[in-house]
Amino acid sequence: MTPLFLDHIVIAVRDLDTAAANYRRLLGRAPSWRGRHPAHGTDNVLFRLDNCYIELLSPTQDAAESPWLQALREHLDSAGEGLYSLALGTDDVDATVAAVRERGLDALDPADGDGVDRDSGARREWRNARIPPERIRGVPAFFIQHRSPPDALPAAEPLAQDGFVTAVDHTVVASSDLPASLSLWRDTLGLDLRHTLERPAREGASSGGRALHFLRLGDSILELAGETAPMRPGKRDLLWGLAYRVRNLARAVERLRAEGVDVSDPREGNAPGTIVADLKPGFSHDVRTLLIQKEAR
Repeated sequence: MTPLFLDHIVIAVRDLDTAAANYRRLLGRAPSWRGRHPAHGTDNVLFRLDNCYIELLSPTQDAAESPWLQALREHLDSAGEGLYSLALGTDDVDATVAAVRERGLDALDPADGDGVDRDSGARREWRNARIPPERIRGVPAFFIQHRSPPDALPAAEPLAQDGFVTAVDHTVVASSDLPASLSLWRDTLGLDLRHTLERPAREGASSGGRALHFLRLGDSILELAGETAPMRPGKRDLLWGLAYRVRNLARAVERLRAEGVDVSDPREGNAPGTIVADLKPGFSHDVRTLLIQKEAR
């Protein structure tokens, strides 16, 4: 099984034009792609960053019904806008599916897919395999192998000299059973556990201590957060939030505030040598969003 990496993150939105304008401001970059999935009945806008891309996904108006369109509409009706799915990149999706099945994880058979840019008519092709959410603790995810060259999706052009988002630093999964979640992502999916940060329970607290597990996902991190010994372990986790890298957090905060975005003052992060700032979820379409600068001076 080849190592997995973060290929892209899918965010479900109702109004694609509004979401694209908001993420243009949030990321400080112009969209890379304005696409359509004719077979699925969905439209998207993509922002390719240094290590992955962000996909804003919405239903196509008056599209013929499809399983993908139905699932997206059901999500928007029940959960609203926000994080929708993790796309786990692989160099060989067929081999990856075979490997995880041997480790006891069900995954659907790989299928070919494609998308068309509405402006240029350019086409991109891929092969992906969905993982049933109940088999991955409720976190929507799928494997993907791109069949088009990397430059088929151009980088999102920065709109400012400094203070723009460069990459996704980490994706946070809130776990209801941290030992089970760690076993899934480390042992079954093969991610490398790089670091654990433990927080002991406060004196007199009714719950136990908490921990953060940081697993390598390509040039990004998957952070599992939860209680170290939950009294009532659950079977479902929550795709909780994103942290974006910036080179200059002070400039990023200044730029966002100048564009009317509500962002906190920079503060020291949990990891040594980092500073962070967070946004209100509403502007980012209910995605909990953190900006992080590493090796802060």
